[in-house]
Amino acid sequence: MRSFKLYFVFAGILTCTILKAQNYQAINGSSYAGSLGVGNNPATIVNVPYAWDITLFSMQMKQATNAIVVKNYSLLSTPTNVKVAVQPGEKNWFAYGTQDIHLFNTRINLSSKSAIAFGANIRNYFYVTGSKAKYLDSTKTLGEFLTLNTGNIPLSAQAINSGWGEFYASYARTVYEDGNKVVNAGITLKVNRGLAGGYGKAQNLTYVRSNTGNEKPLYSLTGGTLEYGYSSNFDSIDSNKTASANSAVFLKRTNGSFSADIGFEYTLLTDEDKELGGDYAYDTKIGVSVMDIGRSKYHYGIRSRTAVAGKAGITDTVIENKFKYTNSFDEFNDSLASIANGISQIQGNFNIYQPTRLMINVDQHITDNFFINAELTIPLAGLALKNSHYVEEMNLLAITPRWEIKSFGAYLPVLINNQKQVWVGGAFKAGPILMGTHNLANLFSNNKIQNGGFYIALTIRPGKLYDKESHRPSEKRSGRFTRSVECPKL
Repeated sequence: MRSFKLYFVFAGILTCTILKAQNYQAINGSSYAGSLGVGNNPATIVNVPYAWDITLFSMQMKQATNAIVVKNYSLLSTPTNVKVAVQPGEKNWFAYGTQDIHLFNTRINLSSKSAIAFGANIRNYFYVTGSKAKYLDSTKTLGEFLTLNTGNIPLSAQAINSGWGEFYASYARTVYEDGNKVVNAGITLKVNRGLAGGYGKAQNLTYVRSNTGNEKPLYSLTGGTLEYGYSSNFDSIDSNKTASANSAVFLKRTNGSFSADIGFEYTLLTDEDKELGGDYAYDTKIGVSVMDIGRSKYHYGIRSRTAVAGKAGITDTVIENKFKYTNSFDEFNDSLASIANGISQIQGNFNIYQPTRLMINVDQHITDNFFINAELTIPLAGLALKNSHYVEEMNLLAITPRWEIKSFGAYLPVLINNQKQVWVGGAFKAGPILMGTHNLANLFSNNKIQNGGFYIALTIRPGKLYDKESHRPSEKRSGRFTRSVECPKL
């Protein structure tokens, strides 16, 4: 049984999707998004009703999969009796994951028509995609797994992970206004360090039955390729060194790169007069942005390999025996070399492109403090980089009803991801705290935590004296975006 678990993991990497990825969905399109809005569209930082704001800390996690189920756990429970099981079936298995941490993300108005933002983020995306494969609870051996999938030949899959740190600086300004509409444009430039990267891909794996009759089927591996690479800073980890020493060497052996975001925001102003609520003095706001244009750079680790199948006599039984007692990466490579028709080390550098995507966001003012936001995400990396390594954002379409004032807000995002899963999320804002879940089922169900996630942010904002919308009592606001006085020195 132990050997089968090892081979199922190996076969899973080769034949099915196991895992896939900055997302604070509730506040996208909001005038109060402030420094967090730059992660959705850099142009959004101009028309914000504060002279400045600082997100001291935020964290977001999101995942989606049909490969496993996590039982006996929710966001409101304690993990005392958690069980993880593979979900059986014949399907295109998938899972996605994205995580990020924001530190000291700061936005400052330079004037009533321009603003800057800057800060540091740590981000990670991972995914695996593959051809259709079948697995049942009764499957115990590699041979049984191959018997189930004789109709799915050839088998293919790929897995990619990319984690990086980034320092960013954004600038946005109003480029056009005529009293009825406002157009803002923004750009973000980022300096990145590739912290952890890796990939694996298996292509066109084929096998045939090599015995006949009523005896137990025996299968021979006849073709296919396997390639896997990882960042070399993992080679620097030494169990005999302290954690701080390992961390220092790990970070030292990273590579730098650059990336960018660009965006525009068109605002159709309202004709209604309002004495208060100048933050909401618009009918419709449309944002268009292209995010994460760039790549993360890594150097191949010394155990990265490419292998070609087709060696005579390599059956499922041989594979099981070869990997039965494999307990380290070096032992895995040795076992692979013994069954491959050819194997070689991969050297040099490799790039993993960031989740470049086109985002279209429409924010419609309904009445008073109530809005409806719609957002469409179109991945671009896969369209332009078919033969390269890249990660993807899992979002496809989101509709978010929003009730919001300066210090409080309630949000109900409905999200459809690119695997056609539908989640109903929820979030609230109370003073400096924003908390939300991508999928409310994570709170109330004990077997849904594998699909969804959560986010939390701590953002400080100035008092009324430093509000962008502050004005003298004698001034009358027309309901259009009120151009305020220059922000005071901080």
